[in-house]
Amino acid sequence: MQDKKEKLLVCLSPAPSNAAIIRAAARMVKPGETELVALFVETPAFSRMHAADRRRLQENMRAAEEHGAQIETVCGDDVAYQIAEYARLADIGRIVIGQSDFPGRKLFPKPGLTDTLVRLIPEAEVHVIPDGRRRAAYRRPEGESVSLRQVLIDLAVSLAVLTAATLLGALFDRLGFTSSNIMMAYLLGVLLISVATSHRVYSLAAAIASVFLFNYFFVQPRFTLNAYEVGYPVTFVVMFLTAWITGTLAIRLKSTAGQAARTAYRTKIISDTDQMLAKRKSREEILDICSEQVGKLLEQPFVILEVEDGVCGQARLSPRCGGYAREAEQETLDLVLRRNESAASAAWRYFPVQVQESVYAIVGIDVRAAPVEISEQGILLSVLGECALALENEKNAREKEEAAVQVENERLRSTLLRTVSHDLRTPLTSISGNAGNLLSRGESFDEETRRTLYADIYEDAQWLIGLVENLLASSRLEHDRARLKLGTELLEDLLAEAAAHARPTGDTHTVELRPVEELLLVKADAQLIVQVLVNLIDNALKYSPPGSTVRISAVREGEWARVSVADDGEGVLPEDKDKVFDMFYVGGGKPSDGRRSTGLGLALCRAIVEAHGGQIEVTDNRPHGAVFSFTLPLEEVPFYG
Repeated sequence: MQDKKEKLLVCLSPAPSNAAIIRAAARMVKPGETELVALFVETPAFSRMHAADRRRLQENMRAAEEHGAQIETVCGDDVAYQIAEYARLADIGRIVIGQSDFPGRKLFPKPGLTDTLVRLIPEAEVHVIPDGRRRAAYRRPEGESVSLRQVLIDLAVSLAVLTAATLLGALFDRLGFTSSNIMMAYLLGVLLISVATSHRVYSLAAAIASVFLFNYFFVQPRFTLNAYEVGYPVTFVVMFLTAWITGTLAIRLKSTAGQAARTAYRTKIISDTDQMLAKRKSREEILDICSEQVGKLLEQPFVILEVEDGVCGQARLSPRCGGYAREAEQETLDLVLRRNESAASAAWRYFPVQVQESVYAIVGIDVRAAPVEISEQGILLSVLGECALALENEKNAREKEEAAVQVENERLRSTLLRTVSHDLRTPLTSISGNAGNLLSRGESFDEETRRTLYADIYEDAQWLIGLVENLLASSRLEHDRARLKLGTELLEDLLAEAAAHARPTGDTHTVELRPVEELLLVKADAQLIVQVLVNLIDNALKYSPPGSTVRISAVREGEWARVSVADDGEGVLPEDKDKVFDMFYVGGGKPSDGRRSTGLGLALCRAIVEAHGGQIEVTDNRPHGAVFSFTLPLEEVPFYG
């Protein structure tokens, strides 16, 4: 049993030093013994991350991929707790992080990431990679500004809520409520401002303003900022802290709720993908679902390129994709196919839709406007993985079906070879024997005997010709089914040609061609349809008693022409009607005897008629006999005067 690989976790961040930390972690990996995992913790602040930090995070993620790391993403507002929980669940023994314990706040310093991790998961080894550079506290990058319209909206909302809280406090005061009830009105106002505005600075300002408004309007002496009672300063401090903490918790709850909604939406995309793929079987349907789900997940334009035999084929463009120059991206596409991993050019990022070494498609994301978010990339890879498995199953099912068809074809070919070999032997032996008798002792036979021998030779030769024609027609239909030589044919001419090719036995049968009452033009392969008619006529002659008549007719039935061949024989047994068109089947379920039938003629008739889109059937001919009929599509030819 193979030993379990050790897992080494490196943390991803937009910090400039993160690339060096990734390289240091990669050097700690032992090939074949250690698995490198790169973890990114998506906090509520991620949605407000500056574009430069997002690009740097993407570069760090690509660097981790180049070093063979498996990218993972978790969500939460406590980075240390999320890292510790993931490490515990994934059974990770070593964690590599950057140095984060730099001098920062002097008042109420927060425990560093390293100390928190050691406390939360003491059984793991935490490797700290020093940065060597002092990092300044985060400031909003130059050029990044807040919309003036949003600022005005937030100020208006804050003023409106504080005004409403003051009016509510005045109502409480008029009704004789205590000061604590009025404080609750202001706390409610701060809570509403925290939820309704876009930044926590409004919550802080509202907390401070609430204290002054309460003191000014509701504390004796009123309409001043003085307070006579000794305990009011403490009341003001408690009120401010309560308002600030409540507002902060409301802001955190709002951010967490938004993050949970995004996570739930992404999870739903994966679930929907799995359910949709379970109902789709063809390659086209699977790729359509892949395109639909990728479009739901990403806002960037994208393209899906099908891969056949290691070569990129048809490209599917998303609705927002204006165009795609494959020639300029061919080098990157070849790199994806060669390495079976994602690659990027200046404008596009490509992800293979693959199972192990088999690549079924390539998804390209336009990253010129914005990079693929690291949180979205994990969901994207999951969706592509589901589609790859569906394509793999579709390929296996198709290959299995093709193998089954090939086995069946081989079985039929072997049966046909054995049957034909047996059926050819008897007439050839008869022809050879009769011809030998005529050559060696022809002068000793009387005229009647010689005519009988000539007739036997002719009959056997005609039977062999019919058999060979059926085999050639069957071979052509098998190899050129999709390339029938369809043309507009006059049905009456086809019937006349088939009647001329019919082979009545001496003068004992009559072939009657009934006139067609109207001009019927059909869309058909003339040679194959004549072969169908000859087979049906020969079959009727073969199974009809001497002196009977075989009648050929045609009529219109809506948009179809129905051709019928009727005889006066014994008819077809009810239990044989469903089997009479099966290959190698003769009446009564008896095997072919080499003189009466090979069981190929009617099977070939059905194959040819169905290839034309029609149907063939057998019914009873009253008072006795059988009627074999089939349909052909009518063709309308315009005439211009």
